Amino acid sequence: MENVERYPLPDGVEDVVVNKRHLAEAFKKSLPTIDQWICEGMPCESKGTNGQAYEFRLSVCYAWQKEREASEAAEEEKIQSNIRQMQMALLGGGSGNSEMALTPRQRKELYETEAAYNKLAQSRGELIACADVVALLERTFSAVRNAVNGMPDRLSRDVGLDGRQSEAAVVVADDLLAELHRELSEFMQGMSAEENTGQAAIMEAAE
Repeated sequence: MENVERYPLPDGVEDVVVNKRHLAEAFKKSLPTIDQWICEGMPCESKGTNGQAYEFRLSVCYAWQKEREASEAAEEEKIQSNIRQMQMALLGGGSGNSEMALTPRQRKELYETEAAYNKLAQSRGELIACADVVALLERTFSAVRNAVNGMPDRLSRDVGLDGRQSEAAVVVADDLLAELHRELSEFMQGMSAEENTGQAAIMEAAE
């Protein structure tokens, strides 16, 4: 496939056929995420039917995911470029110019206009402040963590799990918490990077 040639597996990674659980481990994703990717068109070597497990070729799935990420990034860049062009037009910039074609004062006005728009969108409930999102996620994760940590003991008490089964439940709970922590950390790091980029641009324009 063309996308496999464009996005080959990382060096040292052998192309193999894997099941759904192995694929989730390889991509560090949850099984529900893999199910969602299947619904969105991720290729399968064979579909699970009548007790037969799903099978996936690692190179094909890797290329499919990388191509999707590239497509989403390109679409987002196109949207942001159009927004910038519209804002520049309102400030007198020429069509096709980047924001750097504006004078420092015009760039400052551009960033201030964008900040004012974001503030208005936030007041309308169309935009949530980064700090509020982070606080909500932290509270949610704390509640989930407490519930998951108590799950093995509750299962032992309510349904009579033996020692081995209880230990297995602890492993599942730890894996779930690790996955949630990883996803939350990546999300927060991404938001911090975007915020820092915006602040740097405003400071540069103000100088």
